[in-house]
Amino acid sequence: MILASRLALTTALLWFVAANLVGLLLGLGVLPYNWRPAHAHMQLLGFVALMIYGVAYHALPRFRGVVFRRPGLALFQVGLANLGLLGMALAWGLGLGAGVWGAFAGLSFAAGFLFALLALEILWG
Repeated sequence: MILASRLALTTALLWFVAANLVGLLLGLGVLPYNWRPAHAHMQLLGFVALMIYGVAYHALPRFRGVVFRRPGLALFQVGLANLGLLGMALAWGLGLGAGVWGAFAGLSFAAGFLFALLALEILWG
């Protein structure tokens, strides 16, 4: 298993735990409601998307019977996805403003776009 897969799967599980903790704290009234979008994105981009990245980087080359040619770029993509999500979650929760949130959302978009390109290369390259 390439490092990008292991990192994506590990951080997916960490985001899952963190998102559930935020959800619990929201439900108990400890965190204000401006954390709700952060909670949702931690679940969807943190747990779901990173789990998909990790499984896809491992499984797609095997399904095709090819060698994954860009493990370094995949590792960069996973790091970018985590950085973008961390920034978005903190920007929402701490009220850092649309500019900060938008910058990190751009990183998250870039990570998703890069994943799509890498997956397409595996499927059709």
